[in-house]
Amino acid sequence: MIAERLRKRLIALSSATAAVALIALAAPQSASADTMRTFNVALSCSSGLPYGLSVDNGSGWYYPSGSSYASGNTKYFTVSIPASASALAINTGFCDNETQTPYWEGYRYSIVPGTSTISANGNCQDMYVYPGPFVRYCSLTALTYS
Repeated sequence: MIAERLRKRLIALSSATAAVALIALAAPQSASADTMRTFNVALSCSSGLPYGLSVDNGSGWYYPSGSSYASGNTKYFTVSIPASASALAINTGFCDNETQTPYWEGYRYSIVPGTSTISANGNCQDMYVYPGPFVRYCSLTALTYS
């Protein structure tokens, strides 16, 4: 009787182990982390210093990891973006002396996917759109790869 119980438990344990192994093999593997590239931008606002840099590569806005420093009315950001990105848009949290606004009406730029560093100059300004709210326009110029 004890031998029969042990045999049944062993069969149940073996079946459970086999099921877990099959599920693990059949489950899709998660995508590996995307390689990153450096994005350098000298960002200014029409009315003062910008605070914060958010980026959209086509899958939504996020605040990329990196560093920044200010010099005069320009803030220099060095951040990491996915190397697979083929589009780029920027925004700032707010600019000195401008209305904080959630309405972004900036520009999107096509970029070449790859691991080279991207450098650009950026400018953000809030503008009143009659009869509605203020909107923020952020643009990039002098986009270069190195």
